[in-house]
Amino acid sequence: MSLSRRQFFKKTVIATALTALPPAVLAASRQPLIIPPLLESRRGKPVFLGLESLQAKLLNDNLVEVWGFNGLYLGPTVRVRKGDFVKLNYRNNLPQSVAMNIQGLQANSDTIGGIGHSLKTGETWAPIVPITQTAATCYYQSCSLASSAYQNYRGLVGLWLVEDDESRKAQLPNKYGINDIPLILQDIHLNNQGIQLFSNDKSHFMGDRLFVNGQEAPYLNVARGWVRLRLLNASISRRYKLAFDDEREFFLIAKEQGFLPEPKSLKSISLGTGERIEILVDLNEGGNVSLITGKKRGVLDKVGLFFDDNGEVADNTVLELRPEGLISAFNSKPHYQFSNTATLPTKIAQERSFQIDSENAMINQKRFDPRRIDVNAKQGSVERWTVTSTAATGFRVQGAKFLVESQNDQITPNNELVWQDTVRVDKKVTLLVQFDNLSSNAQPFIFGSSDLMQVDKGAIGMMVIQT
Repeated sequence: MSLSRRQFFKKTVIATALTALPPAVLAASRQPLIIPPLLESRRGKPVFLGLESLQAKLLNDNLVEVWGFNGLYLGPTVRVRKGDFVKLNYRNNLPQSVAMNIQGLQANSDTIGGIGHSLKTGETWAPIVPITQTAATCYYQSCSLASSAYQNYRGLVGLWLVEDDESRKAQLPNKYGINDIPLILQDIHLNNQGIQLFSNDKSHFMGDRLFVNGQEAPYLNVARGWVRLRLLNASISRRYKLAFDDEREFFLIAKEQGFLPEPKSLKSISLGTGERIEILVDLNEGGNVSLITGKKRGVLDKVGLFFDDNGEVADNTVLELRPEGLISAFNSKPHYQFSNTATLPTKIAQERSFQIDSENAMINQKRFDPRRIDVNAKQGSVERWTVTSTAATGFRVQGAKFLVESQNDQITPNNELVWQDTVRVDKKVTLLVQFDNLSSNAQPFIFGSSDLMQVDKGAIGMMVIQT
């Protein structure tokens, strides 16, 4: 990065001032985490989601235009239960057309939306959505052709949580916003007034600031005990390597479509674009701890970022957790046992291969064509898909789910098998894709890159699932 003498002088002054500030002063400047409001569909109560332009403070006290739902930057968390029928009501109050998708929801294409159902300005849509799947962490988002990256970036994204009887009875933290915390990660780029800047002329988008639920480096006061974090990577292109700054262990308990057969102890985990995970962390003892992306930074590391960010975010703190009160009386490791854990299917209907050219936004040397159906599959069937990529990138399917059979020819252990709909492809993955839901030529599902820049440039295909 080339700096003028004036820029160099300005950055030097700021960096010098930064080194003089004690860590406690820097931590005091953090803002409390905003918890998205919870919308629950119970007893036939409809869920209203109005797509709107609004004013929010992203930098200092400057109000700037952002997008979101129901008067909020980003969307409220929608929580539903298996066996329910959700009366969903969209209304597009934005100045451009938007197609909506509920990524991860296992339902037919005429109820979850998708590229075949675009809402013009002022239009409404009220599908009745049956909830048939087991516990899952999904999310709703824009999937407008050639505009999904921009519209998601402006704020058209929110969590959609599915519960079932087993997940509700499990001995896990389940008080929303108290010890069960939703975290939506986005990297953005702001000008001096705090306005979101975006350019679609590159293969990927990397913002220089990390925002979580619409805030940069927030904190949360929590009672001592176990805390459950539900994380969604809603960034356009960026992957996050997550860990705690004191290198403590945590437990991975779930991915997109359900719980792992048993908790997996980790010290770090990668979260690719569109991926969702649930983790548990023990806060019974010790002081404040921060979930970060990348390595822990000292003062000199932070100063160095003023001169060359090297593609990193300015503050790599995802969330600072501040435990308070006495040690919980129930401080043993949470456990669960579910009857619906994943097993490898034995009958494979067909095998397919897909190669993603992540720089040229193509799949098998082809870009998206609305006149072409790329996959025709039978409802209830399972196919083996081998996906390779010229560079590490994300891959997802809509309206279906898969098990990762192997990554780079390394077989997935049985105790780590879990249904997913999004995965990071670093060279090669083999997936067992299950098609339980119907789609048509007019309302197709899509599959392909989860990097929304690549999606808008054509790295997706259409699939039709029929009886």
